[in-house]
Amino acid sequence: MTPPPNAIRPPLGLGTLRFRRRTWCIIAVVAVLVGWLGWSRLMPAGRLQLPAGPLSPKISLGRNHGLVLAPDGSLWSWGGEDLGWPALGRGDTNGRNFSPELGRVGSDKDWVQISAGQDHNLALKADGSLWAWGANYRGQLGNGQFGRAGGTAGLAMEHRPVPSAPGHDWAQVKAGSVCSYAIKTDGTLWGWGLNNFCQLGIGSWIDSPKPVQVGTAKNWTMIRAGGVSAGGIQSDGSLWIWGGSPKLGNTKPQSPENLTVPIRVSSDTNWVDLAVTYGLWAAVKSDGTLWEWGREAGHFGGSPYASPQIPTRIGDGADWRSVSGDKDGLLLRKRDGSRWRMRPWANDAAGGDLSLLPLPTNSLGGDTAFGAFVVLTPAREVWAWGTVLGERSSRDQIFSVIGGGLRSLGWQNQLDDLQPTWVHRDKPWAIRNRPPKEP
Repeated sequence: MTPPPNAIRPPLGLGTLRFRRRTWCIIAVVAVLVGWLGWSRLMPAGRLQLPAGPLSPKISLGRNHGLVLAPDGSLWSWGGEDLGWPALGRGDTNGRNFSPELGRVGSDKDWVQISAGQDHNLALKADGSLWAWGANYRGQLGNGQFGRAGGTAGLAMEHRPVPSAPGHDWAQVKAGSVCSYAIKTDGTLWGWGLNNFCQLGIGSWIDSPKPVQVGTAKNWTMIRAGGVSAGGIQSDGSLWIWGGSPKLGNTKPQSPENLTVPIRVSSDTNWVDLAVTYGLWAAVKSDGTLWEWGREAGHFGGSPYASPQIPTRIGDGADWRSVSGDKDGLLLRKRDGSRWRMRPWANDAAGGDLSLLPLPTNSLGGDTAFGAFVVLTPAREVWAWGTVLGERSSRDQIFSVIGGGLRSLGWQNQLDDLQPTWVHRDKPWAIRNRPPKEP
């Protein structure tokens, strides 16, 4: 029966009012988010050129973030803090930031070296001091402390660059996956952090929250690290590796097959560059030839069933200049400045997939990690191709805001547990930067 037009309606219950209020709040949040996404696509995204200066710019990529040392000695970062650690080093405390644009790290202009690890970073200043920030749950920052007693995963971290190991005689740094390395001015090599595969090269499996000298040699000139292995080149051109063995790759911690101290891989003395990743070592000689070995090497240059434990030449090229990479592939540079990507072939296919990257050939340096390729040009521009560090898909952004709104209303949700959707671009683009005073 329909009530008369002038009938008095009963008052709404408290539960109904709360439900309507929450519903309108969610609608408002979604509307603001959609408008913001559209507006952000139209707004200019900062500048292209980094500040000018006398230094040669440098770049280093971590798991989901990157670092850039500008020519004026300033430090910049971009990317995502997906695992909750403040790898961007900008002082934010929520550890869940995403920044597809370069942002300034502090105001200092005396940085001379940088290295990005999985979720931590190392940097050197002009006075030879060593600085670190990000995660420290296994002592990878080198400040003498673990995240918690015994090195268990805790909340210890640094949101901005802070002094790390003491002294002003550090000459080179390299951040590994969950460990760190540095070379001093006297040529000695030091390591600290996680050591479950002997990746520190100190003769044991014991983690160390402070630098420990690796061997007694005083002629180290290059250090490389990746996954649970490391390697280096000495001044006589000899090449050394330690940690996860070429036979086992990264499959067995604390195995007698792991290399507890640096082992020389050949009698050759003409090695000039080295890349270390999970189960794979790749190196370039002064004659321009490319060599690979390790458990995963067969998928790059030969039969997947033949995993050479000693350096084996790949291809007939003799014009390679440098190599870097990770488990998803290698970034190679030829002497003409062109950059190439070598991907492992899947399944039982033999030989790597080598392709020319559409990046500037006059770049000063470059790096690759997890499908992202980035180079620096003489014009002080940062160019990238592949995976977009720091950019979340529209789906992820919408779910993130909605999830935050639901949490603020006291509602439980599972949106925060969704895996991020990686954004990939098939054409190269220039990463813009925002000076500190710009919004």
